[in-house]
Amino acid sequence: MTTGNLTPTADAQQAVVTDGTGSAWTEERDIPEPAAGEALVKVTAVGICGSDVGLIEGEGPPWTDYPIVLGHEVAGEVVALGDGVEDLAVGQRVALHGFIYCSRCTACREGRYYQCDELKEIGFTVDGGYRPYAAWPAYTLTPLPSDVSAVAASQIDSAGCTLHAMNRITTRFTDTAAVLGPGSLGLYGVQLLRTQGVDDVILTGTREERLAAGERMGASKTINVREEDPIDAILEYTNGRGVDVCVEAAGAGDVLQTCVKSAARQGKIVLTGAFGDTKEIDPDEIVAKELTIVGGVTASHAVDEVIELLQRGALTIDDVVTHEFPLRDFEEALDTVRERRDGAIKVVLRPQA
Repeated sequence: MTTGNLTPTADAQQAVVTDGTGSAWTEERDIPEPAAGEALVKVTAVGICGSDVGLIEGEGPPWTDYPIVLGHEVAGEVVALGDGVEDLAVGQRVALHGFIYCSRCTACREGRYYQCDELKEIGFTVDGGYRPYAAWPAYTLTPLPSDVSAVAASQIDSAGCTLHAMNRITTRFTDTAAVLGPGSLGLYGVQLLRTQGVDDVILTGTREERLAAGERMGASKTINVREEDPIDAILEYTNGRGVDVCVEAAGAGDVLQTCVKSAARQGKIVLTGAFGDTKEIDPDEIVAKELTIVGGVTASHAVDEVIELLQRGALTIDDVVTHEFPLRDFEEALDTVRERRDGAIKVVLRPQA
């Protein structure tokens, strides 16, 4: 595996690439010229998503186009504009929302551009942000206010994925909710439920430091599933009624069945995790309780709302982003994520460091 010098020269740079066979390495790539409709972005922060690690191991979605430059949780600064770009300016700070779509198919016309018939996704089918400079369509870039940092902006996609899914249901002030999984999606889920007025939020997980972080973010009860059965604990906490809202943010284990068993009658279940295989659930429970189950896989239509929440202080990256590394140390950063070293939750790369 080659690390190389990641400092760009006048016209070349090093990018972190994988082919899905278990390794990531650096390759020299040209610093691109922005084509018509594109902006050249200096990448200032890029979060390491669990899906990035999955891509390296060959566990990416079926549409992945290897080899690929990793990275879709990107913040940057516009340094050049292609012809026809009028909504951005050189020097403007931006966050990436990495879907490239046709605007013509039925899904696009209905506003579901993330389900486009010709969808391309930055970091999966189009080279991503594990590099100092990248050129992407201008419409994938959202301007940032001055009071949202680059590291916070790198979390817009992660928080937005949870919010997009949660926006598919309605919540009430009187709801009791459970969030299953205290990773970044789950910790943002706790905060987002609180911003929606849900004060009684249960958080489940296996790591005490993450559960403690959830408490600091507003979880009213935490459950370590290694020490007690989550279904029994949730039902005991709710006097046998179950939770009105269950946000699944783990993508592992038997959390689907936990959601179904611990949901109240006419409860709502929001699925955000990527499981990679099939899971068993009890359909009779879904029918008998008249449960509503929705999924969400994207930050679409949630980016501006997350930015506003960050500005207002209603959403914080504190205790979520635990580590930062210069891009040249990407191997150590990836190992930190894989091994969850030193309480790692979200690790961010800084290509300009």
